Amino acid sequence: DPVITRTFQLIRGVGPAREKDLWKRGIRTWDDFPAEGGEPALSREQDRKAREQLARARAALEARDLLRLGVMIPQREHWRLYREFMHDAAFFDIEADGRETMTPTVVSLFHADGFEVFIQGRNLDALPAALARWPLWITFNGSVFDIPVLKAHFGELPQPRLHLDLRFACHRFALGGGLKSLEDRLGFPRPQHLRGVKGMDAVLLWRAYRHTADIEALRFLVEYN
Repeated sequence: DPVITRTFQLIRGVGPAREKDLWKRGIRTWDDFPAEGGEPALSREQDRKAREQLARARAALEARDLLRLGVMIPQREHWRLYREFMHDAAFFDIEADGRETMTPTVVSLFHADGFEVFIQGRNLDALPAALARWPLWITFNGSVFDIPVLKAHFGELPQPRLHLDLRFACHRFALGGGLKSLEDRLGFPRPQHLRGVKGMDAVLLWRAYRHTADIEALRFLVEYN
């Protein structure tokens, strides 16, 4: 079963604790929810409304309506949508110049069609159109840093159907800390030559490239990003 069909938190009045209670009683997916006339899972009136909501959710899933599902399901459970919509997802990360008015310098996109890099002074203006192709955006701390920086630079950005910020998804599973420490804890550390490189190093690499046209500094910055 899709992971998304295992949550009942789209039903009004059902939070994490009540959801766990349903699971314990064998109601583990939408298909397990009692049909009309059966033993109530919540109450007869709540069950009637729940069946209507679940039917709407099934229809949205069959129609691949990511926007509708994102509205119906609490944000803390949005991570469940990834498996069904992974081919519609763009992972991205930005570097900025480190000044008071942040300007994006390098932006990398990774998606089902491959890998793209956008660089200030080269092709950065093409980034909004590239992002617009993907309904699901996935970042780490992007809602706090990456997206506000891009909006400030471009004036406006296309809107995804759903934005999944992995920083907060990790908190859902008691995984705190920065991206690099999480990579180490989860078993996919960076290559040795990138270990210890930090955000300020990215700023210095960009400045080295801009001031001296050092292409190796730019290559290293893109790899870090």
